[in-house]
Amino acid sequence: MAIENLKVAFWAAGKALEIIRDGRLYRAEHTSFEEYCDQRWGMSRGQADKLIRMWPIAQAMFDSLPSDSNDPTRIRVKRLSQSVVWELVPVAEGFDVQTATTIYEATVDADEAPVTAEILKGVVKNVVKALPKGQDVDREALTSAVRGALKRVTSGKKQATPKKTVTAKPKTTPPVPVLPWDSPESLNRLLRQHMTEENRRTLGKLLTEE
Repeated sequence: MAIENLKVAFWAAGKALEIIRDGRLYRAEHTSFEEYCDQRWGMSRGQADKLIRMWPIAQAMFDSLPSDSNDPTRIRVKRLSQSVVWELVPVAEGFDVQTATTIYEATVDADEAPVTAEILKGVVKNVVKALPKGQDVDREALTSAVRGALKRVTSGKKQATPKKTVTAKPKTTPPVPVLPWDSPESLNRLLRQHMTEENRRTLGKLLTEE
């Protein structure tokens, strides 16, 4: 089962939440999906929706992982953060998931430094302007566009003159709660406690579907 093989896989959490929401599996104990998210996982409906919107992109990246555990691409993807994937959501929803993953892969291949959400946001902003809507995106042309955008983003950061600013306490965004996907025992216990046996079987079947 997928949840037994993945450790802290936020995309699996998003996929499960989508199944629970669309199948209304929360109705056994809760009157709404919002109530379910709040009382069961301590997260808002907005946080749950964010995970749901991200999971197709992250899963596509995990599904394309090379078998060699030492491959640099495999290592980078396994360290994929939610903040990085979130910057690709507009691309996946405006075009498709493949275009989003291609932008990420091309950015990683063109930059030796770790790809941060800030860098990826700049690349996406530059590249999306030139993408033809309603048409197939040429992978080679997209990769070339990403490299050009990355140069503009990184050179702009190097040339920018830092301004003196008053140090202020940075605003922090509450982290998205992590569901216990790394502990099958804990997850199974929660499901048995809060879901009917029929709903647990349905969820397990849907999560293991290809």
